Amino acid sequence: MLANQWPSTPVAATTAAQAMPRIMQLHPSEIVAVQPQRIEDLVKVTGTIHPAREAAIAAQVDGLAETVAVRPGDHVEAGQLLVEVGTTDLRLQLEQQRSAIRSSRVQLRAAETTLKRTTLLFDKGRAAQATLDSAQAEVDQLAAEIATGQSQVALAEANLQRARVTAPFSGIISTRSIEPGQIVSPGTTMLSIVDLSTVRVEVLVPLRDSARIRAGQSVRLTVQGAPTEEFTGKVDRVNPVAEAGTRSIKVYLTLDNADGLLRGGMFVTGNIVVRQDEDVIAVPAAAVQTREDTSYVLAVVDGQVQERPIKIGNEWPATMLVEARAGLADGDVIVGAKLSGLSDGAAVTIAGN
Repeated sequence: MLANQWPSTPVAATTAAQAMPRIMQLHPSEIVAVQPQRIEDLVKVTGTIHPAREAAIAAQVDGLAETVAVRPGDHVEAGQLLVEVGTTDLRLQLEQQRSAIRSSRVQLRAAETTLKRTTLLFDKGRAAQATLDSAQAEVDQLAAEIATGQSQVALAEANLQRARVTAPFSGIISTRSIEPGQIVSPGTTMLSIVDLSTVRVEVLVPLRDSARIRAGQSVRLTVQGAPTEEFTGKVDRVNPVAEAGTRSIKVYLTLDNADGLLRGGMFVTGNIVVRQDEDVIAVPAAAVQTREDTSYVLAVVDGQVQERPIKIGNEWPATMLVEARAGLADGDVIVGAKLSGLSDGAAVTIAGN
């Protein structure tokens, strides 16, 4: 009896093993807990910082630079004196013009008196027409000289004002090209001033992404040398024409720099946020499978895999996510990748649980 039972033992064990379901173990990195989230569509950019405003300040009059009141790095306010050119010659010219006008006015009054007397004599027939015309011409000539002199006085006064060079806007002196005692002439660049309270960043964007970029979109940038600090800004404008010899469009960004941390010439990297969606149910693109015209994911429910049909919405290639507009809810757990041998109804366990 006992001998007859030995052959049946291996057969019973094999049958029991075949009856037990095969359980696949999933690593925690292979599953995703679905929850609403903010998703951003980003365009990566790199570029260089430039001052929002900058100006090269040139001399407008000839003369000796008597005062150069600032140095590179100095902060100046709008209207502050920067350079003063010697005004002795300009003041002499102005006084000469004013004296010439005073003299011409004295002569004009005398000429007008002569004209009146000549007119009376002409009316009585005691003066010739030529004499009257000559008196009138003298008055007209002196009046013209006075008008010309007044223009020259105005020019001399303007040159006197131009000799005092002031800051056109508040900013920082970036270069200084002259020293006190140096002779300057109109057009000589003396100083450069930059305004860094706001900076602009010129970045190149691939032509394929340019259609998604609009003025006003937000920007997040990091600066070389300060990788842990993030700066936010806006898209200011987009060049309508690609750069010569490239497949890239230049985009201009603006960043607030009230604390003065950013400097002209700094290299930046970051992203333009071309689209932002809130409370989106999204899943990894690798989790979505298709059969005929149906898209589905594999949900994990009570230790078993279940096919869950979903309706695909927006896609975000940069983050490799797709929107599940229907079929999933907050808290669902799905398999986040395509795994061979895993199908509907398979038993699974999660490592570490």
